[in-house]
Amino acid sequence: MSRPTKKRKIQDSNAERTNNIQEIENSLQAAVSQGSSLNRLSDLLEIAEKNGEDPKVLHKALYALYRTFSLLISKNWFHSPQAPSEKAQIVRQWLFKRLDQYLGILFALLDHSEPLILDAAWQIPLSLLKQLSSSLSAATGRPQIHYRIFRQIVPAYITSDTALVRLKKLTNEYDDIRWFILREIPSLLSAHSSVPDNNVTEHVLELLENIDSMPSQKDDINEFYITELSKPPAGVKFNQKAQENSEDSDDDDDWSKFFDTQPAEETASAPERDGRASEFSTHKALFYVQSHRAQFSAAWLALMQHIKTSPERSNRVLSILHRSIMPHLTQPLQLVDWIGACVDFDGATALLAFNALFVLIQKHNLDYPDFYTRLYALLDANILHVRYRARFFRLLEVFLSSTHLPATLLASFLKRLARLSLSAPPPAIIMIIPFTYNILKRHPSLMPMIHRDFDPTIETDPFLAEEPSPLRTNAISSSLWELNSHRSHYAAPVSTLTQIFSEAFTKPSYMQEDFLDHTYGTLYTSETKRKITKEPALNIVASSNLFGPPEELSVSTDPCGLWA
Repeated sequence: MSRPTKKRKIQDSNAERTNNIQEIENSLQAAVSQGSSLNRLSDLLEIAEKNGEDPKVLHKALYALYRTFSLLISKNWFHSPQAPSEKAQIVRQWLFKRLDQYLGILFALLDHSEPLILDAAWQIPLSLLKQLSSSLSAATGRPQIHYRIFRQIVPAYITSDTALVRLKKLTNEYDDIRWFILREIPSLLSAHSSVPDNNVTEHVLELLENIDSMPSQKDDINEFYITELSKPPAGVKFNQKAQENSEDSDDDDDWSKFFDTQPAEETASAPERDGRASEFSTHKALFYVQSHRAQFSAAWLALMQHIKTSPERSNRVLSILHRSIMPHLTQPLQLVDWIGACVDFDGATALLAFNALFVLIQKHNLDYPDFYTRLYALLDANILHVRYRARFFRLLEVFLSSTHLPATLLASFLKRLARLSLSAPPPAIIMIIPFTYNILKRHPSLMPMIHRDFDPTIETDPFLAEEPSPLRTNAISSSLWELNSHRSHYAAPVSTLTQIFSEAFTKPSYMQEDFLDHTYGTLYTSETKRKITKEPALNIVASSNLFGPPEELSVSTDPCGLWA
């Protein structure tokens, strides 16, 4: 008789362990129904812990545990309307410890290579959260989420690369899940702030910048993961007038004042009112837009304190700040300190920060006296070579579009750009020329800068290039001779475009967008595709010799005379 192979031994062992799991599950189900000992739950947890490398056995154990815990929840072993006896309380505490152990096993599998195990590690904690929340809500008579479990789920999912992808979708899908996750982010960031090179900050940033479902009105709050929370609390009505005026409120974080409460709750006994205050307020908060904004604001402000030393992460936030973040903040002016710190960075970070500052000045009445001084300091040789160069010119056109800006300030910006154009690449010069034309056309008082008569008494350019204040550079007494020098530029598009300054300013203002996307590649392509309307001048008789007739060539070993 042949000896059994190793494969047969493994198969037999797997079958034995699978049967053992089934036998333990059956005994536990009987114990739940009879109210007897649940000690074999520990055996099932041990099997799940020790068989991580065997997907079939692990999968069987995980779902056996899931069915067991689901049965325990449905039979009120975790929560009950009646106060538990001392013995029942001890059993309940033991069950919660076993549940924590089970969740720990699942969280450790969130990046598992086996898809079925990965699905179980993602789905089971959320399913148990829903069941426990329903059980707790029924036991207490108040709709609520099971914080004890939720606060374990959030950090586990955020720190997992695989779970984070699914968490982003879940956050945008359910209003209550998004609210509670945003509420947990500040404490989560604080708990991991002392750990160097952790991925929590990066993952929180990725989660927050992916949120695109923030409600703008009450009707937008209509998707709930916890069924008990989907029904508005009884005895509470929305103060519509307060909602309409909430944008103008100076204390938008105090969202609770926008609710009217029935007198019956106000007359409740003090101990009962104190016990219900937190959960009942949370339930109300879920139905109010301003409370969602308050949690959104707290999460972003906490994150910004953790990324203020990272230009790369700051750029990611600044690039979406005016579009996706500011509209949902309760008090956008709270960002001033962080944005001001970003202005101190060089290059792209400072540029993007100026955009956010301008929005605060324009829409939220921010008083920032040094705005144009700081913007002027940003104009250096690097600004014409950065990735966000086109965006910079878009913003600069907006910043300088007001007709109430002093001519001395505008002259400084034009002169600084003209001076930078001397060492700028052709695509950047093509941006500067129409930009300058538009400013000159909008402010005729600057016309002397391109039509100034020659004065023999002036030996040097009066422009003070090193002066930090744009109001004291004396640029208005100078001229834009730098732009005039581009009439002889080697790039035909640049030399042709520069001719507009020698013509009457009768043309309409240029559309700046038409000149922002030029690169060396686009200039080359346009030059090669340009139709030649006039044949270039050529020599009539082609010479057969490069250096003249043969008889005129010297027999010297130094025909060029370089060594005479």
